[in-house]
Amino acid sequence: MEEKKLDIAAFQLQDSDAEINIGDIIDEYLNEETRPKRIGSYYPSEIGMCIRRSYYSYFISKPTEPKALRIFALGNNVHEFIARALKDSDRFEVVEEEKPIKINYVDGETSFSIYGRIDDYVVSKGNTKKVIIEAKSTSDVDKITVPEDKHVMQIMLYLAAEKTDYGIIVYADKKNLQIKQFKVEYNESVYNKVIQRFKDLDYHLKKKKLPPAEYYFDNKKVWECKYCPYYNECMQAIANGD
Repeated sequence: MEEKKLDIAAFQLQDSDAEINIGDIIDEYLNEETRPKRIGSYYPSEIGMCIRRSYYSYFISKPTEPKALRIFALGNNVHEFIARALKDSDRFEVVEEEKPIKINYVDGETSFSIYGRIDDYVVSKGNTKKVIIEAKSTSDVDKITVPEDKHVMQIMLYLAAEKTDYGIIVYADKKNLQIKQFKVEYNESVYNKVIQRFKDLDYHLKKKKLPPAEYYFDNKKVWECKYCPYYNECMQAIANGD
């Protein structure tokens, strides 16, 4: 009997202008409305980035690139999987997702509010330890040896707001869900440094004074500048001496 062969020629790479383009459909689904920013209302996830970048984002609105939206979506899927696993476990009395927090800061110089959402807030059974879990996705968990500063800053605000026992920053590999985690305890000194960064951002925004390009002059972080949506504006400002 003659063996039937698969006709490879029958399968064709579909053009981008085809009637059904899955990539376009995904981008349309992920296309989010830009959250309007208001001076005096800030978010934990932004304070770990270059303050000049944060400053620009309040005055120059730019849509998030489709590639970045897809990466965010994959990260959300990882978090949702971890949340389901926590809820299914019998080790916890309480598992709360997306727990909102608010920190009101007031001193003689300024006042502002910080709004955020804790990925997962759990209370263990038996010893009733209260723990904050912040999940992050990564392309290669083996390269992570310490938690990123921006993630420590973020969870430190949550620890201050909720007065829990400790936090855990969880890095999950997007390829295979390999996990690496770091315990973080509340540290008053670190918290004060994070608040000072918010005060610096608030000052520059209210004065409409461009803050320093801190990443550009940091040898360990300058590589991130080329991925910044405000790269052109920043480079022009630096050329002008700002």
